[in-house]
Formats: sequence, structure tokens, C-alpha cells
Amino acid sequence: MNRFFLPGAAFFITMGTVLLLSPFDRPQNLISVSKPAIPVSYQKPGWELTSGNIVDALHSLPLTLPIRRVEWTEPSMSIDLTVSGPEIKRSILYQNIADILTFSFSSTINVNQVKLRLLAEDKWLGTTKHLLLALDAKREDWDAGLRSELMRLGESPLPDPIKLRLHVIETMLWKNHFVTGQNG
Repeated sequence: MNRFFLPGAAFFITMGTVLLLSPFDRPQNLISVSKPAIPVSYQKPGWELTSGNIVDALHSLPLTLPIRRVEWTEPSMSIDLTVSGPEIKRSILYQNIADILTFSFSSTINVNQVKLRLLAEDKWLGTTKHLLLALDAKREDWDAGLRSELMRLGESPLPDPIKLRLHVIETMLWKNHFVTGQNG
């Protein structure tokens, strides 16, 4: 028997197997490439929020403002965000509001109300906090169009229709800084 017969046979069998199985690998790769991208920051629709998973859920959001406090009492979520300085623009605040409301109403099945407060932190006095803005949004008042409106506002003040739908309360501090002040 030829000394190259066994290594040659093993080589041809291996190459033949690779060539025969390679077409089965391609459709799977094509399918995975053509799947739409899902943002990592939002959970899939139908997710049930609980007091056990609320911290992980909110941690996955792309928020730029730190969460000061969160409370879950089904079907209502209360959340406080800290605004750390006067240089923060309204567009950043609107983005954070939109992200929280979109997550709460589009990605969960059991959040029907979000009570959100934006708190200014006074660094000179330590832990002193001042309410800037509060809202009490309901699931039935939220839709993707409202998210788009919030995102389009940029540095503009909140229009009255959005204030009414989200039950927004603007404090005098908000009005002084963001409505009549230098920051917008």
C-alpha cells in the first residue's frame, strides 16, 4: 500500500465534508445579518417590571442624568433624576424623559403610570435638592408621536399640549432658568 494513501484519503474526506457542509452554514449567516438591530437599552415588549428587576431595567437605559430614587408600586413607577448643574440643556432633559417613558410604556406590560421628577442638586449646600419639573404620565396618553415631539423640541420650551398630556408641573426655578433664563 502506498504510504500517501491514508493521509491523502483523510485529507480528501475532510475537504469533501467541509465542501458538502458549507452551503448549510451560509443561510444561517445571511439570516443573522438581515435581522433588524434591537437597541440594547430597551427590553423586549411584554416585559413585566417588578421590584426585583426594576434597578436592572433602569440601568439598561441610556440615561445621561443619574437616578436619585426609584420606587415601584404596581402599576406605578416613581423616579427622581438629578440635574447636577445649570449648564445642562433642555434637549438632554427631554431625551431622558422620553427614554424613561418609552421604556415604561412601550417595553413593559404592567407600568401604567410614571411619576417623574427632575431635581436640581445644590452642590454648595451639600445634599439640598430643589424640584425643577414634575410629570405624571399615563400609559393611555403616551405614543411614539409624543416621543418624536419631545425629541424635536431641542432647546424650545415645552408646548402646552405636551404639558397637558404628560401632566407637567414647572416650578418657578424651572421657569427662571429654562424659560426666561440664559439656558434656552
